[in-house]
Amino acid sequence: MMTKKILLSFPQKSAGQPMAMELIKTYHLDFNILKAFIDDNIKGTLLLEIKGEEADIEAGIVFLRQNQIGVKDIQSVVEVDENKCVSCGACTAVCAVGALEMTADWSLVHHDDKCLECMLCVKACPMRAIHAVI
Repeated sequence: MMTKKILLSFPQKSAGQPMAMELIKTYHLDFNILKAFIDDNIKGTLLLEIKGEEADIEAGIVFLRQNQIGVKDIQSVVEVDENKCVSCGACTAVCAVGALEMTADWSLVHHDDKCLECMLCVKACPMRAIHAVI
């Protein structure tokens, strides 16, 4: 069993289709909806943590793409733009779990595995170098 985060982008024509049921029933996948944005049958974005056998996950992703649903692998919902970041450390002050830390040479490091995706760092960054992918 493996777990993977994926970001799905639904165009208008796919917004009302029972894609989740197919992932469960046909591909034997379990998933947790982490975030969802739906714009009244115009478009939708869904962040899933998907769990299953690697081959089933890949087959499910192929199915989604065949139905014109965009699929993007996500390591973390929070991304740091290294071109904008000045390594001031403001984000580390609000990160209670240590997902953001400064190294000895004052470089910022983001630990995806520790991140709770609370988004406090996004608000704390004066350079707007940290953003949410959804």
